[in-house]
Amino acid sequence: EGGSEFANGARRRGDASFNAAGVDDDPVDPGVMSLREAVEAFAQANDLAFVPKPGRTYEGLQVYSFGGVSVAIDTAGESLRAKVGDRWAPVSLDTLLKAHEERARAKSKTF
Repeated sequence: EGGSEFANGARRRGDASFNAAGVDDDPVDPGVMSLREAVEAFAQANDLAFVPKPGRTYEGLQVYSFGGVSVAIDTAGESLRAKVGDRWAPVSLDTLLKAHEERARAKSKTF
């Protein structure tokens, strides 16, 4: 069987069904994973730190560090934005992971 629990951007917890962003359409169900929890689980699955950056916000949203990438999570809009270069852009979890890998490669070449 194999396969990632994050395949196609979806994940199931119990009987709750998740949309393509990995977020359940029914926010009332306590067995449902929030977008922040989904990003945190994805970071853990890839052995990356996912921690808030105290005092840092983007458009009123808490900024987190996903490995080496700054990310803001808009739970109301169910969107994920990452700082790419000098601008913030919407990203998928896979794109976020690639951005972290590219940043890590770039930093390793500077030493």
